[in-house]
Amino acid sequence: MKEFISYLTQYSSLLREGAVWRNSREILAPVFSDRDGGNGSENYIYEFYCYISIIVDLMSKYEIRFVEGKGSFRYKFPQAAAEKRGKPRFEAIKKGKLAFQICAGTKISCEMDSEENHPDISFQRSSASESPTQKDLIFIIDAKYRENPNSSLSKDEVYKFATIVRLFGLNNSYDIQIEFDEYSGLKGNCLLTNGKAYSDAANTKFLKMSFIKEVESFYPGGKFLVLG
Repeated sequence: MKEFISYLTQYSSLLREGAVWRNSREILAPVFSDRDGGNGSENYIYEFYCYISIIVDLMSKYEIRFVEGKGSFRYKFPQAAAEKRGKPRFEAIKKGKLAFQICAGTKISCEMDSEENHPDISFQRSSASESPTQKDLIFIIDAKYRENPNSSLSKDEVYKFATIVRLFGLNNSYDIQIEFDEYSGLKGNCLLTNGKAYSDAANTKFLKMSFIKEVESFYPGGKFLVLG
């Protein structure tokens, strides 16, 4: 985890000017600062690394604005799926107008009320409310950490993600264009891992028909590969 925490610290510095906390000069993610020892589960640290990596990449195309949370979540992102209201997030601004929101760990209401499948990262429409539904989504991203980077995503993980995408009605082309820099391959519903993909690069039919992608070797300094 040391390499992930190290990169999060570096990204915090990059974001300091682009996303200064409102009424504060603190930089990103006090939860990962030296003063708390970088505590947190490996899965959450990896999820947060993916989230911040994406935010940093978007900075080349958008003005990034930090939206402060409330109370104990003023600057701290939730470590598990939580209500959007009162939690921090980032917003992408283009030509002075809000283009979309990028949220971490936000609960999303689904037409299937019995299902509770909340994405690690969700790109939400500019009009998305503090109680978002599946209609507010543009696309979603989930992160899967592997202690052994040579281990692969499982079939169950890939098929479950495809099911979530379908339940959210995201199994079609998204209608809002997102401009990435180095992460252009991440446009759409993605399953990110520091390990290996489940699918074979020569056979991505299921991924394409499910409107999802697997992204393997997504880690600091790695050369990631997008399948799907």
